[in-house]
Amino acid sequence: MFAAPDPGLRRLRISARAVLGVGSAVAAVAWAGLPLSAAVVGGLAALLALFTVADPTPRRQAVTTALLPAVGLPVLALAVALHRIPLGRDAAFLAVVFCGVAARRWGPRGNALGIFAFMMFFAAQFLEAGPRELPVLAVAVPMGLAVAAFVRFGVWCIERRTPGAPAAAPAPPGGRGLARP
Repeated sequence: MFAAPDPGLRRLRISARAVLGVGSAVAAVAWAGLPLSAAVVGGLAALLALFTVADPTPRRQAVTTALLPAVGLPVLALAVALHRIPLGRDAAFLAVVFCGVAARRWGPRGNALGIFAFMMFFAAQFLEAGPRELPVLAVAVPMGLAVAAFVRFGVWCIERRTPGAPAAAPAPPGGRGLARP
């Protein structure tokens, strides 16, 4: 019953890698003496790098991970700059959402970059970050991404041991409603 939804325990390994990566990123940002808001953004950057980057090969995953700050930092700066301008902030947010969805046309890389841009804007607004917080947030994002890359490509090399194509999903178990495990 527990092996059917996760053949080869692949999801468990990916989730464990994410916990290690996010925890390490938050710890690194906190160890650097940055404030809690920076730890949140650094941890979020690591989480997104570990879960949304889904290119078929490790080399392409590394390229996508390296491109994340190029998309996330300008969007973060825009969100922080428009913090006290509600109409401009809302219009920019809609533009970021539109561009993030449109980026999906470029496959897994576009999807990851679009989600990252959206989440950086959202995080800045959620934390109510103003221009004064931008320098520490701009340091936390690459820190979180660097730790996530170190975990993904160095410490926890799942991608090197698994084939590029995901495993075929098993047939769903029989039964309906509560009779299904």
